[in-house]
Amino acid sequence: MTWLPYELHPEVPAEGMSREDYFPAHVLSRIDAAPWVALADAEGLVMKRGGRLINTRLALSAAEFARDKGSYEAMHLALFKAFWEQTGDISTVAGLKAIAAEVGLDPEAMAAELEAGRYEELLDANRREATQVGINGIPAHVFGLRYLVMGAQPFEVLKQVADKVAEEQASG
Repeated sequence: MTWLPYELHPEVPAEGMSREDYFPAHVLSRIDAAPWVALADAEGLVMKRGGRLINTRLALSAAEFARDKGSYEAMHLALFKAFWEQTGDISTVAGLKAIAAEVGLDPEAMAAELEAGRYEELLDANRREATQVGINGIPAHVFGLRYLVMGAQPFEVLKQVADKVAEEQASG
């Protein structure tokens, strides 16, 4: 599996904004009652809701820096933990430096790459490609370069698609 960056809300300013200012009330109520909330609870995942939407561009760039250094998995997990468990700040260079240090990356080298905009074009290119194949949200899983599964889905749904791809590959 290869994780690729996808900036969900690129229009959110760097300083972030309140959820209420971004989403109408009827949308917020649907988000807060979404099936993924129950799925997370059932799996024992901590998913605290912050009061603000953040711009994730720096965090996505930090993950790409980690990929370049062979530490993508550790950084990816640390970023998710920081965001969902609210144990760190993924919206600022200072917060990302702390997370990078936790996973054994050089925080100053990462900060220099982020400030230089090293991953900007990569993020933009990945978003363009995702949009071209119909991805407009997260998570999005592509199986066998053929099947797209959007949104938080139960394990059984993902397994069913993976089994179908395996069956097609075995017979074809």
